[in-house]
Amino acid sequence: MRGNFISWLYVLEKNLHPNVLIKTAEHHLGFTRYFDDLKESTQRFRPYFLSLVGSSKSEKKAILLQLTIVSNTIHNYMVGMTGSWNEYSFSTEVHQLYRQTLTILESLLEASERIDRHILSGLPLTAYSIPSIRMELRIRLRDLHSLVSRSDVDPVLGELVLNKLKLLIERKGMNRSDAEYASLILEELKKLQPFTTVEVENLLYQYDFNTPAFFNYCAKCCNRLMVDTPSLHEQLEILIGLEDRISSLPARCTSRWMAEDESIREQIRTLLAEKKQYIQQRIELRRLEIQDSKLSEQTDRMQVNLPVAQFGPFIRLFMEKGLLPKEEVGKTFAYYARHFSTPKTPFISAESLQKKSTDVEFSTAKKMKGHLIGMVNWLNEHYNVSNHRDS
Repeated sequence: MRGNFISWLYVLEKNLHPNVLIKTAEHHLGFTRYFDDLKESTQRFRPYFLSLVGSSKSEKKAILLQLTIVSNTIHNYMVGMTGSWNEYSFSTEVHQLYRQTLTILESLLEASERIDRHILSGLPLTAYSIPSIRMELRIRLRDLHSLVSRSDVDPVLGELVLNKLKLLIERKGMNRSDAEYASLILEELKKLQPFTTVEVENLLYQYDFNTPAFFNYCAKCCNRLMVDTPSLHEQLEILIGLEDRISSLPARCTSRWMAEDESIREQIRTLLAEKKQYIQQRIELRRLEIQDSKLSEQTDRMQVNLPVAQFGPFIRLFMEKGLLPKEEVGKTFAYYARHFSTPKTPFISAESLQKKSTDVEFSTAKKMKGHLIGMVNWLNEHYNVSNHRDS
């Protein structure tokens, strides 16, 4: 029987082709037989069609998609003949036949939706139904525009909502889910009391208005609050409060503006979690900075104008030449690490200092040699020892 129903659609599409209709009208002087056949076949197939809708999901989707395609084809016939209606005496009957057929096919789709309200959500609207649906949504969008202009809602938010709803309404290939979602948002915004920025934001969270523009709006609002709050702990409290606000708002529908994207609630939660982690890292760094500052005050450190990579080998030279004891090497390096600092390393690691005293790169050795030659030159200049020979 499914095959018979599909065959009926193909026959319907074929018999309503403009060339076929013109020949039929010329030979039979009218379309009485067409109207009768259409009525009879619709009555015969309607119950079976509704039983098909109760079958497997994949099968009913295929049937409904085929029905939509045939409806669009017949609509194209009607639109294509618009310019030549006056050429034929039977043009009014042709137009009436097309509209009646399209209305019948639309009624079958609507009947299937009453049986399963989610069955048509992902399917495109028929070309016959789109103009009237768009017109209705445009009228309601104009009403919302008036409501926004009279309110104290943040102008950026108001403009964002209006623009994105307009984009959804004008979306090419708009499907039933798009139309239902746009209708739902328009209806809920119209009923919203009080119509304020916070309430509009809450509604958009609850109805998953997950457009990139709304996410960016939320992110900028969050950043603005952070900039106006110098205390890191207070910033953290603000983020926790925003997170609690999102979590305490119950979801009101399963649809969303962009069905394939993550919900706006999850996107905002991820944003807040990242900002919380960033602030906690800054707090920890501030804490360490305070601890280091206290430690620096407790220990009098002398700065040596050498990097650790050169300071370590200099200590090693003193030890190798017997100027420092070679016993208990670890304690010696620990002493210098505890009492000295370098310009870039206020707190030197004793282990690192000792390791760098033996792991010396060639470039570092050259720089040390330069320092030593400079010291010798200074002695020659100030104490005239350049020509002195040791006995």
